[in-house]
Amino acid sequence: MLIDIRIYQCKPGMREEFFELYKKYGWNPQTRILGEPYSFVKSIEEPNEFILMWSYEDLADREQKRKQMWEDSEWQVYVTHSKALGAIASQYNKLVETV
Repeated sequence: MLIDIRIYQCKPGMREEFFELYKKYGWNPQTRILGEPYSFVKSIEEPNEFILMWSYEDLADREQKRKQMWEDSEWQVYVTHSKALGAIASQYNKLVETV
């Protein structure tokens, strides 16, 4: 199994506002295509950080699902709203494989 760890840093004070937008526009299309996240957590030490982890069978499964998501019109609505809000300051991704 492949785990895609995505660490997001929001601009100060915007994490909860981002969560509201994500729940309204992003959660349904993303989980419809990718399934439920492996994990979705808020950082306690960093009040502007959150971590989303997605699981895939392998790299080909990840590539196919991510392509499908980016071609999805409902996901594009979320992307447009997310860009307009401008809450995400940075994103760090790490792919790991379970043993």
